[in-house]
Amino acid sequence: MLKQSISLVPARRDLYQAKLVFYLFIASLSMFFVASLVTYYLVRVQSFQPIQRSYEALTIPWSFWVSTALLVLVSVSLHRASWMVHRERQVEFRRWLILGWSTAIVFVFIQAIGLQELLLHHFTQSDGSTKVYGMSFTLSLIHVLHVVGGIGFLGFIIFQAFRNRYDHERHWAVDHCASYWHFLDVVWVMMLVTFLITK
Repeated sequence: MLKQSISLVPARRDLYQAKLVFYLFIASLSMFFVASLVTYYLVRVQSFQPIQRSYEALTIPWSFWVSTALLVLVSVSLHRASWMVHRERQVEFRRWLILGWSTAIVFVFIQAIGLQELLLHHFTQSDGSTKVYGMSFTLSLIHVLHVVGGIGFLGFIIFQAFRNRYDHERHWAVDHCASYWHFLDVVWVMMLVTFLITK
């Protein structure tokens, strides 16, 4: 028993190191997105000032509302997957993973429609206007790129799940993947709120 406990020490150390790296990664992304949204907000507030500059209101594409619902579904699916693997319900665990992965891919396609609409509006704005559509496009594109990275991460989790690499004791990678998607969900909602209050 003592020998088995000693053998687990390196594994636990690796687990703590992996958790630390993950949390530092999320913290750095959080600072980046918060700084970006604050910059966007300040630029929009400045455009309200009575100076020689035309003001173009932002119309949020309808596809953004659809993609928001899809992103929430991805987050819920991965939360359920994490819950299932903790309880050794492997079949349901894999089903929730696949549902989340499929929904994430649909999210990217729906989001691409909104990005194209923002870009078209950007190029139709007058030269003297505050380029709100261009800024909104850039922020949304950065978020989508992080979603694409999350899809790759989730694909790796699914691959490992079908190789029976996760169970009620070994599931930290699944938990981290779910937390990453929760983070993307929160960031996107914050973006939409910022777009709404400054449009």
